[in-house]
Amino acid sequence: MYENVKIGIIGGDMRQVALGRRLSDIGFEVAAWGLPSNVDIGNMVRCGDWRSAVNKSKAVILPLPASYDGVRVNVPHSNGCELRVLQFMEIMTADTLLLGGKFDLGIKDVANDNNIPLIDYFECEELQVKNAVPTAEGAIEIAMREIPVTINGCNALVCGYGRIGKVLSSLLKNMGANVCVSARRQDDLAYIKIFGCTPLKYGSAEFDTALHNADVVFNTVPAKILNKKVLSELKRCSLIVDLASGKGGTDFDAAEKQGIKCIHALSLPGKVAPSTAGEIICDCIFEILLREGVIAKP
Repeated sequence: MYENVKIGIIGGDMRQVALGRRLSDIGFEVAAWGLPSNVDIGNMVRCGDWRSAVNKSKAVILPLPASYDGVRVNVPHSNGCELRVLQFMEIMTADTLLLGGKFDLGIKDVANDNNIPLIDYFECEELQVKNAVPTAEGAIEIAMREIPVTINGCNALVCGYGRIGKVLSSLLKNMGANVCVSARRQDDLAYIKIFGCTPLKYGSAEFDTALHNADVVFNTVPAKILNKKVLSELKRCSLIVDLASGKGGTDFDAAEKQGIKCIHALSLPGKVAPSTAGEIICDCIFEILLREGVIAKP
């Protein structure tokens, strides 16, 4: 029933491929530009230029992130063709919905000034919750590769009990790790205990003891909590996996001087499970298309 609804896919990585393939399998007419040239894109139409993908589309989907610098659209597989956000916006119209992940304020302002309807699908709570699973699995994969002991029986410290911290601590516990989780809120500390992990209050003596005994530390807090003073408490730890956005929550220079390997592991869903991550995005976008009236309920 969606064969007459054209969707444009612009740029990105294998998540965009999985997203476009699923949309085309549902029945949409999907026109793509800037996808990897050496992969099977299924029933999608591979366009020779980005304008063809955008023209007459009911919605255009940019990748996650839509842009790394707020100036250029994220199109790493465009064979050297640079697509600037302003250039792209010039042919967008008010009757085409623009979707993308992590739009910065500048891009939102340009869209608003040009009456272009824009929605940031990364702000979808369901997407972020589901993304916590491949992020946590990817973090554990890194640890399995880098630390000299098995996850089973190791002492793992998880800093933060948000979406990722919840999933990560549960997976580590189920794999047989001794899991300590630090948090600030009393309700989080209660849940941590209920689910079989050791709750720790930031800055407490118990937190210092967990640091001293940890084989691996996972950080999910986007604030510099693993500072030089805190890092000095690490005695056994050989690896910090920092999953926090932005600049992370670790003093990377101090950790390096102390001989601790730090990996700032960003965008793990797209790296470790792009097909699953693309399907998660697709589910979110399908709901947005319904909500915005671009398509009707089946």
